[in-house]
Amino acid sequence: MSEEAAALRTLVADGIADAEFLAHASLLVDAGVPILISGPSDTLTSRIADAFALASPVPGAAQSGRDIEIESGHHFEWLADPTGIGCMDPLAGSAPRSPRSSRLRIRGLLAGLDPLTARTALRALGRGFPAISEASAVDLASLLDRLRSDPHRLPEGDLRGLGLVVILDESRLVAAHLLHKGEATERRAPTLLAVWDARARAWDDFAWAAAPEAAQRCGFTQPEYESRRQERLAILLQGERQ
Repeated sequence: MSEEAAALRTLVADGIADAEFLAHASLLVDAGVPILISGPSDTLTSRIADAFALASPVPGAAQSGRDIEIESGHHFEWLADPTGIGCMDPLAGSAPRSPRSSRLRIRGLLAGLDPLTARTALRALGRGFPAISEASAVDLASLLDRLRSDPHRLPEGDLRGLGLVVILDESRLVAAHLLHKGEATERRAPTLLAVWDARARAWDDFAWAAAPEAAQRCGFTQPEYESRRQERLAILLQGERQ
């Protein structure tokens, strides 16, 4: 990840995000956990989304894996196969698209996309597709409320599939949450991973409490996860030490 992490390191150097959180987040994105970046500045949300995309290449990139750009009116023929194996993307000719070799890039989730396209794209996350999404909500509650209500009307199961939700203000990360999949009757609250303390002008790190779940979602034992997190943290802090 060293070279690919350059864009993430600039987020740390510019005071936009905390290296501790980014170490956790980048491991989750590597493992295919969806990430949604939301805030009032399209420029900043896109910068962070692009940084994660560069740091975590599309799964199966060596075998023609790629990002699928979701735009209004997108045709979702590649969702026709419920197993996600050999499904087709009309934008890629006859190339098969599956969660193992593709990732969705969903921009303008609340404003730029028509509601049907947005709803279908987020439903694809339930089929196992990784995604890097961008939205304009200023906190998690308003994001979820807007997706629940007209015109999106997203069901609770799809909302829980959003994965990692990063909330920004005009200049930095202010909160990060990990949403949990589960049964329809399960109402487990999102886990707060990091929050900006305006008085102390620093981030409070709570991701340590979610480390067991993060390790499981990445397919590691907890000691393996911690070792990889420490390696990732060292890479992200290189810019500060130079």
